[in-house]
Amino acid sequence: MRDLASRLRAIVREGKRHRESFSPDDPEKDSRCLLSSAEDIGGALPLDAEAVARALGGEVRQERSGAFIQVDRTWDATDFHGSRRVSSFAIARDAPVGLFDPRLAEVADWPRRPVFFDIETTGLSGGAGTVAFLVGCGWFEDDGFRVRQFLLTGPASEPAMLDALGELFDEASLLVTYNGRTFDVPTMETRWAFHRRPSPADELPHFDMLPAARRLWGRRAPRGAGASSGLRDGGGSGGDEAGCSLTALERSVLRFHRVGDVPGFEIPVRYFQFLRTGHAEAVRGVLEHNQYDLVSLAAVTAHALQMAADGPETCREAIEQGGLGRLYERAGDLARAERAFVLAAESDDVEVAAHALARLGVLWRRAGRHGEAAGAWQRVLRLAERRLWLRPLARRAAEALAIHHEHRAGDPDTARGYAEALRRDASGRAAEDARHRLARLDRKIKSAGDTKGGPSAAQLFES
Repeated sequence: MRDLASRLRAIVREGKRHRESFSPDDPEKDSRCLLSSAEDIGGALPLDAEAVARALGGEVRQERSGAFIQVDRTWDATDFHGSRRVSSFAIARDAPVGLFDPRLAEVADWPRRPVFFDIETTGLSGGAGTVAFLVGCGWFEDDGFRVRQFLLTGPASEPAMLDALGELFDEASLLVTYNGRTFDVPTMETRWAFHRRPSPADELPHFDMLPAARRLWGRRAPRGAGASSGLRDGGGSGGDEAGCSLTALERSVLRFHRVGDVPGFEIPVRYFQFLRTGHAEAVRGVLEHNQYDLVSLAAVTAHALQMAADGPETCREAIEQGGLGRLYERAGDLARAERAFVLAAESDDVEVAAHALARLGVLWRRAGRHGEAAGAWQRVLRLAERRLWLRPLARRAAEALAIHHEHRAGDPDTARGYAEALRRDASGRAAEDARHRLARLDRKIKSAGDTKGGPSAAQLFES
């Protein structure tokens, strides 16, 4: 067994070998090398923080509780991010943030200083062992957009970084994230608690853009797949052009395409390589990834809020009109909700049109416009024919039409046709309800002496 001095010399030699062999042109090779000995990160040689800061275009911030690297970058108002100028990201004071998040309904004006927030971590499992080694914040400044990033040079620099982040949060009036309510903010609260510090995010209003994005663009996801692939940090790595990750919205909404972006799964590996070798190139791409996440978050947030303020007529896609309709309906703005659903119902996208018609059926029934509601449900049935993924919507339509013809139109025979369709397609409690409905309708038909045959609506449910 080697003595302690021999083991320490071996660790130093290992750190030196990694430092000399690092090649930014072959990160995968270096990642494999790292993973083979990742159990001993503490064996790395001390980082030259000043050299790293210069290479990344930042500076070393020395605080009483430690030191970390701060990198600032500003996008001027005339710069483009995809197809849009940065000046167009500015958010109007009357932006309807409460429409997307009722918890912020009391915000009369768009906050004085919203801070867009995103982190990169050493893992995705959460808990005390997950450290945010890179914290990025962005805000509007002099018609441009400023991004400030805090990079840890090691575990000892975390308290200083947390103090600096707390100061920045103290100046903010709203925190804006993408999936931050379930990941970014809880992760940081864990780190503050770990160091026995109060969380400055506790009293800070928080707007998570991800739920709003899902309402507006979620139905763009492929059928049978979730709309949230790659949603950990908003960037994602699945390349889901039709999904709702931030990179997917960059492409579809902002027309911005990243080139050479660092995949999310590779980010922790690159940071550990940075700690072991001290080479800034190991994390340069990670900083760029984080910067683009923040700029895109600001752009998508501004676009969504402006679209909600302008109304469904200004939407480029029917899917956005349907999403706005649901937001208006939830907020009680039924007139604009109806207008949005009417526009979305004319879409060539069968699924978008069917869901819009279903919402119209509900709105019109509640408003006592029963004939129009029945017409909307009839259109749903026609769209759902031979489209298996719309069968649940077709069942809702058949049930609504059965109720309409039994209780509104006074036509139990037609109502029976729809009830029979429901029975053929139902199971469990739904099948039992359908049998009770059929028995009741049979009694009404017998009482009225009605012997006419029912409609062929049941055929819509036959395979």
